[in-house]
Amino acid sequence: MSEEKKNIKSVAQKLNPKGLVSGEFLQNGNVLKNLPFLAYVSLLMIVYIAYGYYADNTIRELSAQEKRSDKLYSELQSLMEVYNQKSLQSAVAAKLENKKIYEAKDPPRVIWLENKEE
Repeated sequence: MSEEKKNIKSVAQKLNPKGLVSGEFLQNGNVLKNLPFLAYVSLLMIVYIAYGYYADNTIRELSAQEKRSDKLYSELQSLMEVYNQKSLQSAVAAKLENKKIYEAKDPPRVIWLENKEE
């Protein structure tokens, strides 16, 4: 029991806020012993922050591409509507009247060829 109390007291002394402010925890050597771990954790934090920036930029680019795609789609729809209006039979016939080309009133005739080989 006495060892556990000593360990608890030593841990409590290490976590003393006064020791953190004064820098005493740097002098006892625990920091140097854990320096590789602290460097690893720091590297992980930097990678995590960098990935956050990368993800934000990717989302921004996707949003811009989606807006551009929507704009192009609406432009396509309006151009298709104009094309459909201009390609109507009545619109084509009206344009060709100026060139004195008129729509046929009689249906086309079928031409039958007799097969001479039989």
